[in-house]
Amino acid sequence: MPTMPAMSPASDRLATAALGLVVVGVGLTAWWDVPGFGCKFDDLPAIQDNAALARGDWWAAAFAPPHQPLANRPLATLSLTLTARCFGPWPASALVGNLLLHLANACLLFAVARRVLTTGNLGGRFAAASAARLALLIACVWVAHPLATDTVAYATQRSTGLGSACFLAGLWALARGAACAGTAGWTAVATAAMALAVASKEDFVGAPILGVLFDRAFLSPGWQAVRERWRVHAVVAVACWSTLAFCVGLGPANDTVGFATNRGTTAWQWLLTQAGVILHDVRLAAVPTGLRGAYDWDIVTTAGPAIAPGMTVLALLGLTVWCWRRHPHWGFLGALFFVQLAPTSSVLPIVTEVVAERRSYLPMLAVVVPLVVLARSSLLRHGTAPAAWTVAVAAVAALVVQARRHAETYRDEACFWQRAYDLRDPAARNPFTTRIVGAYASVRFAAGDAATAHRLFDELMTLPAPTVAERLQYAASLEQRGRHGEALAAVDQVLADAPQHSRAHGLRGAFLARAAERRRAPAADPQWEDAAASVARAIGLAPALPTWRIELARIREIQGRIDEAERAIAAATALPSCPAAALVLHDALLRRLGRATGADALWRDALRLRRRTSTCGWLAHRPPLRPRTSPPRANVCSPPNASRPGAP
Repeated sequence: MPTMPAMSPASDRLATAALGLVVVGVGLTAWWDVPGFGCKFDDLPAIQDNAALARGDWWAAAFAPPHQPLANRPLATLSLTLTARCFGPWPASALVGNLLLHLANACLLFAVARRVLTTGNLGGRFAAASAARLALLIACVWVAHPLATDTVAYATQRSTGLGSACFLAGLWALARGAACAGTAGWTAVATAAMALAVASKEDFVGAPILGVLFDRAFLSPGWQAVRERWRVHAVVAVACWSTLAFCVGLGPANDTVGFATNRGTTAWQWLLTQAGVILHDVRLAAVPTGLRGAYDWDIVTTAGPAIAPGMTVLALLGLTVWCWRRHPHWGFLGALFFVQLAPTSSVLPIVTEVVAERRSYLPMLAVVVPLVVLARSSLLRHGTAPAAWTVAVAAVAALVVQARRHAETYRDEACFWQRAYDLRDPAARNPFTTRIVGAYASVRFAAGDAATAHRLFDELMTLPAPTVAERLQYAASLEQRGRHGEALAAVDQVLADAPQHSRAHGLRGAFLARAAERRRAPAADPQWEDAAASVARAIGLAPALPTWRIELARIREIQGRIDEAERAIAAATALPSCPAAALVLHDALLRRLGRATGADALWRDALRLRRRTSTCGWLAHRPPLRPRTSPPRANVCSPPNASRPGAP
């Protein structure tokens, strides 16, 4: 490329800002639609149904039981609370925050790459303008890469985006500190940033190691110089690992990670499995096709299938070691790949997710950077600079198109599970297949395709290790099809295995109530009391859920115990997640008790709530009031997390 005259510091800063805006523009073009998406997968327990997060208690959201995907990650829960205050209700605010973090990460990557290309060990190899253009190209490819979809379009992955931002900021601070005479301030910034990365996600436990390797690769001429800065790296290590110990020790136990889970996998089996997964990650970084949010990847239990991928991974590891001897800057990229993936893709099983694209968010730089550098060098060697930039722009545009297409599958639960089901291996028979089939069955029912949903629910029970939730989905499907005895037997079997499961108790009560209603049982029939007792047990186990309080109110209404029904529905309407139907029932019960004033006050409060927020559009018109003597028949097969008691 043609050389450019030296610029003044002010002009250089202006040019750097302009290039940063280019990176932001590419990122916005790729991910502009994401804030309009909905919750899916882990977003449901981590954000949508997280009572602590809903009331803004980020500390309890991170450390109070039960365990959920944001547990032990206080910085992530704090940031979700702050973005909710700034940008409104979830999931839009969470996704806006994720998008802003991704754009900030791309700008940080550009800044770090530009600095290391012009200072330290690589100083002098690139002119300032050439280094800026190369850093710009790396950042643009990375910000538009479809492998970033999980981190941007999946609200729960605030932890990945925020941890990456802190880690990149830590590398930037290390680079600035190495270039300054007084490094105490930059050391403090690097230490705080790396510790905050660990407080965002445990995967960044290797950040202190990568900090040492970054120092050697780009900032120090040899290991002796790195050793002279040992205090800096020691402080970073102590801060990071102390933070990790604090977060893990204070938070609830995680039954999805480790060797003693309900889907026991040995360290050896996980290592054999992850050999193929790592190559899959490398392939997606180089050729991002066939991506999906959920994979039905089999656990490898014997060495045979893992020999070829294992040898390839060992070869890549050997290449990384060789690069450290000859070209440490390339060696750092290999170290970033292996160290960042080590917590999830080595020997510690994560039984709920063998493959996760978000794990490649930063590690894919080990593939992206060499490809960009080699392609740029080849194009400049065999063509002109305009031709090289034309190819680069075309490549980035292609990534933008692919990213937008892949992001569409994260729009909502239906798109998410449709994609996972379409790309599953039909011959696979593992717990991950079970999860995909169960979720897709609920999606089909929500779309009105009950016949397909019921067929899928039946298939679900032929797959290995269905969870309690999936078994309850099957029971609800049986009830919907009129196979009432089988449905109740299925719920009773779940309760025999999980006697403290709130939804199982609630469904049992709902099924008993429907059975009593079908045979027109009198109010004094003991089956009504049996149903009410089961529902009351569900309320005791899940007091923050309005579903079972509404069901109890309907049972008491049928029995003619209107005072008890009103108390139950009043408790339901006081909960923040209460559905609109509960207000209608509460109003009707108050009027039957002759408390019209109370009913009017109820609606005045509801209308005031509507004026404060646009999220309660169902309060726009007051529905007609028709006191009932019996509740309508509930639809007991509906999407996950529906408010009806029979929702599978």
